[in-house]
Amino acid sequence: MPETALYDRHGEKVGQVDLADEIFATKVNHDLIHQAVVAVERAMSQDSARTLSRSEVRLTKTKWYRQKGTGRARHGAQSAPIFVGGGVAHGPRGPRRKPRLPRRMRRQALCAALSAKMHENAILIVDEVSVEEISTRRFAAMLEDLGAGARVLMLLGSDEARDEAVYKSGRNIPDLIMRESPHINARDVIWAETIIISQAGLEALSRGVSANA
Repeated sequence: MPETALYDRHGEKVGQVDLADEIFATKVNHDLIHQAVVAVERAMSQDSARTLSRSEVRLTKTKWYRQKGTGRARHGAQSAPIFVGGGVAHGPRGPRRKPRLPRRMRRQALCAALSAKMHENAILIVDEVSVEEISTRRFAAMLEDLGAGARVLMLLGSDEARDEAVYKSGRNIPDLIMRESPHINARDVIWAETIIISQAGLEALSRGVSANA
């Protein structure tokens, strides 16, 4: 069972914390992580674009000019894709079937992504995330004390995520994503340069992964 340092919100080390092997010490499967990220991004896309084919554009169906004697190439209709105003060849045709991963594969991809970030020393465990008052400046100072990178994923416990002061203090900070544990995916983890997990968020993450095992 791997161990890592436990910090307070001021960046001071206050102890050690044990991490679950099945979450932070699994084999890093890059192919599975890629599948999970693609599935999340495809689910987020609308895929609503739809073009008209040559049979759907509203143009005359009569022959454009005579077949022979003009010195030009033979053409039957102005709706061909090579002409302005004609149909689109091989264009998007509206909503496509979006890939879906089974729950077990999504869980394994999340654990693999977290294990990769643990190998990169990009995960910080803090005792709690709290603020005395709503202040974006103080919240940003807390992230700076913790040595957070440019893109930060913060995984919080249920009470912390529902704390109005925490939410309003962090919502305007660029490149900061706050999630209630265990509601994250592999894309969130791969995107982040630094992952900050509170003790309450770590406990909820362990329970969530065990429940989906």
